[in-house]
Amino acid sequence: MNYFSGITDIDQAKLRYRKLAKQLHPDAGGTAKEFQDMQTEYKEFLLSLQQKHKVITPSRYSHTAENELINELGKLAKVLIKKQVPQNYLRQKIQTTESSLKKSLFADIADWLDSF
Repeated sequence: MNYFSGITDIDQAKLRYRKLAKQLHPDAGGTAKEFQDMQTEYKEFLLSLQQKHKVITPSRYSHTAENELINELGKLAKVLIKKQVPQNYLRQKIQTTESSLKKSLFADIADWLDSF
């Protein structure tokens, strides 16, 4: 690449394109061939940047999606805790389990959830 060497992101490429377009446009004293070559290189460069961006995008998207999911699950957990759903479940488990350790653990967790 001649026109866009050293450019690493789309914003830099846009600035370089504008500068080159002013210099290379036939109305500004450049030739049609130079201008077309620069435009072709710009399009190819943007395409390569977009392909690199696509590799990065899924992790960013999933990270954002994960955050949204975690927020929604947090809201759901608050509602369930207020309605005593997990506490009631744990109290049922206390009644059905034979392990005293599990009974104690379930009771402690139910009490802790009640504190919210």
